[in-house]
Amino acid sequence: MRICFIVEHFFPHIGGVEVAFEEYAKRLSQKGHQVKIITSNSGGITGKKEKDGYKIYYLSCKSFFGHPILQKDELDKHVEWADVVHTTTYTAALPTAGLCSKYKKPCVIMVHEVLGKKWFLVEKNPIIATGLLFFELHVLTRKYSIWQTVSQSTQNDLMKHRIPKEKIKLIYHGIDQAIWNSNVAEKNLNEFLGFEKTEKIFLYNGRPGKTKGIFLLLEAINIIKDKIPKDFKFGFILSKKPTNERKKFEDITRKYKLEGLVKIKDSLPYQELPGYRKNSFAFIAPSLTEGFGFAVAETSALKVPIIASSAGSLPEVASGKVLFFENGNSTDLAEKILLATENKFQQIPEKKFDWDESSEKIMEIYQNLI
Repeated sequence: MRICFIVEHFFPHIGGVEVAFEEYAKRLSQKGHQVKIITSNSGGITGKKEKDGYKIYYLSCKSFFGHPILQKDELDKHVEWADVVHTTTYTAALPTAGLCSKYKKPCVIMVHEVLGKKWFLVEKNPIIATGLLFFELHVLTRKYSIWQTVSQSTQNDLMKHRIPKEKIKLIYHGIDQAIWNSNVAEKNLNEFLGFEKTEKIFLYNGRPGKTKGIFLLLEAINIIKDKIPKDFKFGFILSKKPTNERKKFEDITRKYKLEGLVKIKDSLPYQELPGYRKNSFAFIAPSLTEGFGFAVAETSALKVPIIASSAGSLPEVASGKVLFFENGNSTDLAEKILLATENKFQQIPEKKFDWDESSEKIMEIYQNLI
């Protein structure tokens, strides 16, 4: 089978969508299928590359609000070549859908999350937020063969747009169980963060993006800074981008005078994260929106306690010792952090997310379409 993935970003970007398509490409090519990934050069790579048995084509692109615009004329020959085409939101989907219609090719769209009115949380300018909301609606309601969702939460949001239920397929992502498991060796998180003595660390790591809820977490820390037991501290392993959001986060930390309670470090290579996360007292996921929730699924596999918002898929993927707080409510988050210091978590049965199982379900979709 000839499979063509058309995505906005790919390796060296590391995000939920990029990881998912990399895992699919690797596994499907190992089973003898011909796989191409067509993407932008947003990661600084241009030209044709090969990786794990599949081909990657990095195209020069302009961008729209940070989303690369892939040109139809550069995608044309790849869509014509394919037996099935798999794309994703947002800007990659429109030219892909058009070309699949032209060549009568099956087209699957992965919908990681549907923001809808949550665009107004992401974008403060109401005119821009309204434009993005209608653009999302336009993308989601094009003619696709199958809409693939990655959580029940995303599926529920998608169905509000009157997508036929029989055309929607829920396939959970997997996690790399070789490095996200309870036997992983711990690394000294206190030493890495720079605390002078051994503390119990509440940890966050990820992007300082607008939907990730890190400013909400700072508000919660500020609320309880005089109430939390002295042996508890907070660590943030943050990527440098978005640059403005990272600077804003550091500025607010200083404004609230949290320097003694909060330490901030730059992102680490993916393979190093499990050991540090395993060494934390608890992991905090304060997201305002979440399509799948990789960090929560991964941390659950480590058997590390979690404090998570009720946003999106997080209640679906969290397991083990968990406390949920009301999405967007910093006061409730502050209360849950204090409960965690008393070890008052609820216990949720273990959940497993496997890339092999996910890939097999994707293959079933392709075979049925062809």
